[in-house]
Amino acid sequence: MAKRGRSRRRRPRERNPALEKARKVAGDRFGVRKLHPEQAEAIESVLVGRDTLVVLPTGYGKSLIYQVPALLLDRPTIVISPLISLMRDQERKLRQRGVPVVRIDSTLRATTRRQVLARVAKGGSLIILTTPESLESLADTFAEVRPALLCIDEAHCISEWGHDFRPSYLRLGALRRVLGEAVMLALTATATPRVREDIVERLEMSEPSEVVAPPYRSNLRLSVRLVRGDEKITTAAHLIRRLRRPGILYCSTTKAVDQVAGALARARIPSARYHGKMKATERASSQRKFMKADRRIVMVATSAFGMGIDKPDIRYIVHYQVPGSLEQYVQEAGRAGRDGKRSDCILLFDPDDLRIQEHLQKQGRASPAQVRRTVDALLAWVGEDKPVKPKDLALSAQVPLTVGRSVLAQLEELGLLEMAERGQYTGRVPPPQIAAGARDLAARLETLRVQDARRLEAIAEYAESEECRSRFIRRYFGEPDPPECGICDRCRAS
Repeated sequence: MAKRGRSRRRRPRERNPALEKARKVAGDRFGVRKLHPEQAEAIESVLVGRDTLVVLPTGYGKSLIYQVPALLLDRPTIVISPLISLMRDQERKLRQRGVPVVRIDSTLRATTRRQVLARVAKGGSLIILTTPESLESLADTFAEVRPALLCIDEAHCISEWGHDFRPSYLRLGALRRVLGEAVMLALTATATPRVREDIVERLEMSEPSEVVAPPYRSNLRLSVRLVRGDEKITTAAHLIRRLRRPGILYCSTTKAVDQVAGALARARIPSARYHGKMKATERASSQRKFMKADRRIVMVATSAFGMGIDKPDIRYIVHYQVPGSLEQYVQEAGRAGRDGKRSDCILLFDPDDLRIQEHLQKQGRASPAQVRRTVDALLAWVGEDKPVKPKDLALSAQVPLTVGRSVLAQLEELGLLEMAERGQYTGRVPPPQIAAGARDLAARLETLRVQDARRLEAIAEYAESEECRSRFIRRYFGEPDPPECGICDRCRAS
């Protein structure tokens, strides 16, 4: 069952003039004539000034929940996004609809940056798209215009600490106080009850309204193929030839992406590839090729592709290798069938692929030993009363830079360190307290490792379960007694 805000307890429901205005804006400006009940509930919560956490399936129109209020508020709305490419796409679409919007990130030229900041200084109704890092560096500037709404898009990033960890996410709760206590809106497509609690705590949300819909769309047909070794490429080739394009085939590694994309090219199947080791120009070219309305191709990609991709007619998502969690699987599978038409979500499950994810998880999280080495090096700097930069600390401790950044950010969040000028950290408490905090941090890391392993076990249980696929997923995300979907491979076989 979805967890609702206070508005659900009204009997009968009162007509809210602000919500009626919101419905009109949604129709007139965005062409949305009817809001989903969850969209309306979340928009109303924001407009009455209540912190709001929204968990809605991919393709459910989460962006509208900040876009509509932004046009009704008389002060700016700041939207935090993890991807610059996603912000560019949002900016383009908002401008096409005549919505006042600016984008601020590290790619802007000096002249453009000055023009954008001048527009921000005027205040008023305005959407400001930015990254957590840019928000942090410009917090005082943004505070001067007293933003009315602070929206965190892809809010599950708050709860993640992996190889692509960004410490600025941990400071968003504190930054909100600098901005003058704007209303906080957190948006995501997937979050278990534990992750929702983590988001609320880290963002310092005050008694938020939680609007949560099951991760279920009736047009998505879920299925799993149990395959081993060389069977996989044959099975994938059969599916790709049979299924209607466009589609996405997800791999866990860049090596697998290159191998599968090469095989498709040799078979003369229209395709493109996308992963983080490609040049930015190559990735952009592949994305443009896939997004063209008249192209029907297969995109072979790692999880680096897909966030913010608004292509409504994706007919299938095939996972060539097992993802690291059901959360990730639901996020990626949910990119299919946004036009409401029947689409396939197929997992090719080889138990041996679990080892790939176990390896990636070990790379993605600092080990307790790395934390201890990092803290030992940190205590040496603090003992000499010297500020330290993440890269210098990582070099001293002989750990990856991401580990140095992560440990410093976590200790800062615990109130044991503070950031000085130019990204340097200094101690706020005596060294023994820092050491004690580091022991707690190492223990938390071990807990996270256990949780990683459990999430991986859950995806294996999903693949091997005899029950309805949709029912399994909905129970995993906290719905106590969901119905069977009637269209997955398990339901059709019964």
